[in-house]
Amino acid sequence: MAPTRYELTLRAPIARTLLDVIRTRFDHVSTPGEDGTVLIVENIDQASVRALLILLWDTGHDVLAFQETRA
Repeated sequence: MAPTRYELTLRAPIARTLLDVIRTRFDHVSTPGEDGTVLIVENIDQASVRALLILLWDTGHDVLAFQETRA
């Protein structure tokens, strides 16, 4: 089975402190754009995806788009 990659588009840039927390909890995290509104997380299970979404919502980040792809 191919690894799963999740791409989340946020309404506003992700706070640097929150990004540090996310990188501590999940292994493969990147923000490819300069503005920090896209978050890419790789190789996590569904429970981790839910935890990530709850963390984003609890910290006031609006998720505009959520896409799952197979690498």
